[in-house]
Amino acid sequence: MKKKTETTEEWFARLQADPEYVARQAEQEAKFAEKSARIAAEEKPILDELLTIGLDVDELSDFINTADQYVEAIPVLTKHMLLPYSDVIRETLARALAIPESKSIWSLLVQEYIKAPIGKGIKLRGDVEEFNLGYKSGLACALSVAVTDETLPELIELLKDKRHGESRVLLLSAIQKSKNPLAIQATQELADDPDLKIEIASWKKKQKKK
Repeated sequence: MKKKTETTEEWFARLQADPEYVARQAEQEAKFAEKSARIAAEEKPILDELLTIGLDVDELSDFINTADQYVEAIPVLTKHMLLPYSDVIRETLARALAIPESKSIWSLLVQEYIKAPIGKGIKLRGDVEEFNLGYKSGLACALSVAVTDETLPELIELLKDKRHGESRVLLLSAIQKSKNPLAIQATQELADDPDLKIEIASWKKKQKKK
């Protein structure tokens, strides 16, 4: 006899009836709620200070991928980025600074990027697991957007420095579409870099399709 295929609804109902599954879900939801509450508490002084300059935002991530202009926020975001918040807050602040106007703090972004540790995995903060070391990636995003023709040579030097690991992939967007001879030369020189070659090779594939 042919075995009846389980529908999505039946599969979900079976999971909901499994005490172990329900317990795991409840535990994950509790961890997520705790982490969200902790992040909200950390963000509050930053959001309060932003409000004093006329910027009313619900959370720091609102700055990421928005079309709104917020040049006036750069001093506040920079100030708090340098303070000892958790890694996730500092990463969000760095990503919020991924705007062309951050060229005004270019040297600071470079210094922070060089100092920021690289790594993978998770760490424990209390009883809550969270991804760590995203701050360096956030800074790479900021640098890739804030770079100018004048500071491009410095960014290329960072790209060539393998001590910065895979975070350098996020710097690549600065040279991907650039017609600056230095960017074109750097792309060729970095084509075999272990951390960058897959991304650079993908550009060539896209160009062939066009």
